[in-house]
Amino acid sequence: MRDLRREDLSFNHYLKNNVFQDFIESESNVSLSYLSEESVIGSSYVYQSQSNMDPSPISRGRGWVYLDNPSDTTEQTSSGTLTVYNNSYAAIDPSNYNVDYVDGRIICASTAIVPAYVSYKWYYISIVNEWQVVDEVSELPIVVVEISKFHKEGFQLGGGKYVSRSIDVNIFASNNAERDDITEVLYNGLYRKSCAYQIFPKGTMIDFDGTWNTNYEYATVSGSNNIKFGNVTATTVRVATAPSVDVNILSDINRYRSRVSFDMFYWKES
Repeated sequence: MRDLRREDLSFNHYLKNNVFQDFIESESNVSLSYLSEESVIGSSYVYQSQSNMDPSPISRGRGWVYLDNPSDTTEQTSSGTLTVYNNSYAAIDPSNYNVDYVDGRIICASTAIVPAYVSYKWYYISIVNEWQVVDEVSELPIVVVEISKFHKEGFQLGGGKYVSRSIDVNIFASNNAERDDITEVLYNGLYRKSCAYQIFPKGTMIDFDGTWNTNYEYATVSGSNNIKFGNVTATTVRVATAPSVDVNILSDINRYRSRVSFDMFYWKES
């Protein structure tokens, strides 16, 4: 994994689990339905959550919360973060199931355990790295992280580099108040702040199938374990229209927008 990818993953982790802590929601006693087409008889029985929330907790860029606290490096264990119940509303021991945090599913190894309900916390803000997703996803709010340019230069005699990348975080909200709140929280989370520069030697916390990566190892870059943020600015994005155009015909996605721009930088030893 190259530096740019590590930095991107480190920043996205910081956004989701630190900066936007105030935008974590919860839902209780959500029904689970058995998915026969996703299950493998004798080894894997899959149950899907049936949430009616808007936006959907399992829409792209969201998902269930997998940490009890922002600084944790192990999977959630608190009943306040995620709890699975049987038909009698008795809590099921977490050792009896796996959690697909991305798709909102509970996976059991046998029919001896039958989950019926689940309570969980979920990420209200969708965080993505692709502009195409904005057109595909109608469930606001959405935050798009874009690395626009970068440069590297020496900072001492011999080895070592100063690495700086220009970042734009575009915010798409459902109304003015939501846009302003997200913008302010994001700005405060970046101004004179830094985040851990992880190297993800054995992958990210969440595996390709949405479950917790049991091989995950917390490790930071030697000699440069923090990524710093500077030159942070926030701007309201107003879509230009002709005087004769009614603002109400603008798409819901583009109506309430803002952008937070900043430099992400660190010093790297040779």
